[in-house]
Amino acid sequence: MITALKLRNFDDDGSAPSHDPNQLSSAEVAVLVAKAREEGRIGGYLAGAEDGRNEMRRTMQATQAEMLDSLTQQLAQLATTSAAQQEALVEQIVGFTLQTCEIVFPELIETMSVARVKKTALQSLKMAIGSSRIQVKLSPTTLAEIGPELQARATYYRCAKALELQADPDLADGDARMSWDHGSLDYGFRKICDRLLAELRETHKRAVDAQTKKD
Repeated sequence: MITALKLRNFDDDGSAPSHDPNQLSSAEVAVLVAKAREEGRIGGYLAGAEDGRNEMRRTMQATQAEMLDSLTQQLAQLATTSAAQQEALVEQIVGFTLQTCEIVFPELIETMSVARVKKTALQSLKMAIGSSRIQVKLSPTTLAEIGPELQARATYYRCAKALELQADPDLADGDARMSWDHGSLDYGFRKICDRLLAELRETHKRAVDAQTKKD
């Protein structure tokens, strides 16, 4: 009587069943877990770094805005201070210039009037070349000093026949009145100096008044 039947696979050598190729081994699982952890760590680090950069950017922007505001205030204060200092400096410079000119101009008028009027008259004579009549009025003293040179220059310009030199006692030394066909000249070195002094006095007065109002 057969009580048990034992089947045997003669192709089996008796060793343990082989590993399923579709199933990960414990070593592979460990590698994947380690890789996932590393990726998580790196991702967390990058996210933290990005947050840090954003925070730093916000901090820098706030700092820059604060610095810009402070700089703007300082520049505005400097501009105000500079304007006040500049006005005070203008008053000092104009005052010094006025004092100097009031001392120097009388001497210039006395020593340079004749030389200046001669130069101006000679330049005007050149402009009047070709005119049928060139009239020149000078003070008696000035005419005596520069009349001969004007006559010689008119001869050189071939307009001596048109030139009329006249002494005018109403004119100051250094003054000249000229007229020709298409132009005229009313020159006075003293007048020029007096006009400059008047302008300087007016400018200095305005500067002093401005400083007085601020004080």
